[in-house]
Amino acid sequence: MAKAGRRPKPTALKLLDGTQRGPIKSEPGLAPGVPPMPDRLKSDQVCVEKWHEFADILTRMGVLTLGDGEALATLCEVHSAEQSCLLQFRAGGAVIHTDLGGVKPNPAGPLYRSLVSQKAALLSEFGLTPSSRTKLATKVEVQKDELEAFFTAHG
Repeated sequence: MAKAGRRPKPTALKLLDGTQRGPIKSEPGLAPGVPPMPDRLKSDQVCVEKWHEFADILTRMGVLTLGDGEALATLCEVHSAEQSCLLQFRAGGAVIHTDLGGVKPNPAGPLYRSLVSQKAALLSEFGLTPSSRTKLATKVEVQKDELEAFFTAHG
C-alpha cells in the first residue's frame, strides 16, 4: 500500500535550504560509481546502449551511485519498450482494421502514452529533466571552459 503525502526531503537538501529542524538524521549513503549492468539487459541492444548513455551522463552529473543499478535498468527497459511500441504505432497508424471490416484505435497508442509517462517519472528521479535538476544537490563541480575561466579571473 502506498504512503500518503509527499516523499520526505533528504537531510542534505534540508541543510542546504536552511530548513532542517531538530537533530540531524543519519541517512544511508552509497559510494558514487557505475553499478554493474544487470544480465537481463544484455540481450537487448537498445537497453545496453541506453545504459551506457545514461551511466555516462549521470556520472558526469555526480548523481549515480553503486546502488542505482536496478532503477537505471528499469529506466533502460522502459525506454526500450517505448521505442518498440512507437515503431509499432507508426507502422500500424492511429487506427487498425478489424477482420470484420471495421476500424478500432491502435492498442499501441495507449501503451505508448503509458510508457512515456513511466519514463518521464524515472527520468525525473535521476534528475534528467530540467525542473528536476534544480532540486539536485551534488558534490561535483562543473568544469569551466578556458574562455569562461579567463573572463572570471580578469573581469
